[in-house]
Amino acid sequence: MTNLKIKAPYDSMDLKEYKLSDFIPEFSEIGQSDDFNINRSRSTSKKTYSFLKNGKIYYKDKNPICPKCNSKKIDCDGKRERQLIFLDKGHQIVFVERYECKECGYKFETNLIELVKPNSNITKPLIDYIRQIYSCFSASIHNIRKFLNKEHNIKISHQTIENIILGSESKKEPEKWSLSGYYCFDSLWVKKNGKWKYLLALFDSLLNTIVSYKLADSESITVIRDFLEQSLANQKKIAITTDLKSEYTAAIDKINIKHVFCRFHAQQKINRDIRNYLRKNKVSDEDLEKIKYYKKLIFKIFNSETIENAKSIRNELISSQKELPEIIFKILWNLIIPDFKKLTYAIEDEKIESTNNKIENSFQKIFPKHIKRKYKTDDGILTRFNLKLNKWNEENLFS
Repeated sequence: MTNLKIKAPYDSMDLKEYKLSDFIPEFSEIGQSDDFNINRSRSTSKKTYSFLKNGKIYYKDKNPICPKCNSKKIDCDGKRERQLIFLDKGHQIVFVERYECKECGYKFETNLIELVKPNSNITKPLIDYIRQIYSCFSASIHNIRKFLNKEHNIKISHQTIENIILGSESKKEPEKWSLSGYYCFDSLWVKKNGKWKYLLALFDSLLNTIVSYKLADSESITVIRDFLEQSLANQKKIAITTDLKSEYTAAIDKINIKHVFCRFHAQQKINRDIRNYLRKNKVSDEDLEKIKYYKKLIFKIFNSETIENAKSIRNELISSQKELPEIIFKILWNLIIPDFKKLTYAIEDEKIESTNNKIENSFQKIFPKHIKRKYKTDDGILTRFNLKLNKWNEENLFS
C-alpha cells in the first residue's frame, strides 16, 4: 500500500508541538534559555516594544525620532534603569533605551506613556485592576493592599492605592441619555469630615440606572427642585416615584410631572402610625380587630388591579367613616383621601414604579451602608460613587 501523508480531518487530531507556554501563559515571554541573546520581542505600543535579554526587560523605540527637531538621525546613548510595578510580574527593574540626536544633540529616552503615567512607577494595567477591585467588591483600601501583597506579591502603601482610586475621573455630570420619563428619586446620606451631606440621585426606571446625581449640603425644597429641574430639562416628564418626605412632595409639586408615593413607604407609615397610637392608648380587643380589618382594607387599595377597584375601596371607607377607629379615621383623611392619586398612579400605568426598590437596590450596591462615613472631600465622594456607578451600568444598564 502506498504511504500517503494525509492531514487529519479534525483540528483536534492534527499534530501540534506543545510548549510550556501553552499551559502557563506567563512563560510566553520567556525563551528556552536565559542565555539566549535576545528573546522574542513584544510590542508595548505602536511606537515602542519590549524584549527580554539575559533575564532583563528592555524597552526601545521602534523608530526613534527626535522630539525637538524631528530628525531620524539618532544614536543610542545608553540605558536608564527604572523600577516599575506590573500586575503580572510585581516589582521589576527595567532598562529604558536612551538616545541622542545627531542633528541637534538633544537627549531623550523611550517614551513609556502608554504603559505608565509620568512620574509614576505603577503600570496602567495595575491601576485599572485596583480600580476594578474597588468597584466590584467595595473593598477597603487596607484590604486591597493586603490582597495585592498576598496574591500578586505587590507591596504598595494604602495611601498610594487611595490616590489611584481618587485619580479616577469624577464625572459630576453623568452621561446624557434620552430619558424614558419614568423615574425614581431619593437621596443618599454620606458623611464628610463628620458632617452629613446628601447625594441626590435621579433613577430612570426603564434605563435601570442613575441618570443624574449631585452632592448637596441639604435636602431643602429649593435644592431638590433645582436639581430635578436641571436633570429633567428637555427630557420626558411622565412620573417620578419617591418616599413620603414632605420636602420631596413640596419640590415635585412645583414640577409638571406625576408624583407617585412609594407603596412600601406608605405601608410603613401606616404601620408606624398604628403602633404609636396603640402604645399611647388603651384599645379594647374589639377595636383592635377593627383596626386590623380596616388596615388590610386600606392596603388592598395599593394592590388593586384596576383604578375602579381602588376607588371602590376608598368609597367604602368613606361611607363607613363613622364606624372607623380613631387612628384609621386619621389615616384615611390625612393620607388616603388627599394623596389618593399619588398612591394609585402606578395602577393605571404599568411603567410607573409603585415602589422605590430599584433606586434603593442601586444604592446598596454602589454605596453600601458600611462605607458611608469615610470621606474627606467632595471629589473623594463623587469619584468613588462614579467608579461604582460605572460598574453598575456595565451589569444593569437597559436590563
